[in-house]
Amino acid sequence: MIAEAIERLADRVLAYEEADLTALLNHFKTRMEQFEPTADWERAVIAYFLINGVRVKNALKHGKSHRAERTPGRRPALRLVKKA
Repeated sequence: MIAEAIERLADRVLAYEEADLTALLNHFKTRMEQFEPTADWERAVIAYFLINGVRVKNALKHGKSHRAERTPGRRPALRLVKKA
């Protein structure tokens, strides 16, 4: 039951655009950094990490998709950047 509730929450967060979520990141970071043992502070911490989780997910997904574009078995095209 708890797992389904968390998955529904994840679905709701993923429905938002990353740009909109990123715009809120500093807001929640500021609230999180101003520690107060209150429910509002706890919500700010959870919200910050939910948003950051979306960013991490997208970075992982982006990295994997770039690796998939490479042709397996082929050497990458390298060029000399600096001569010793």
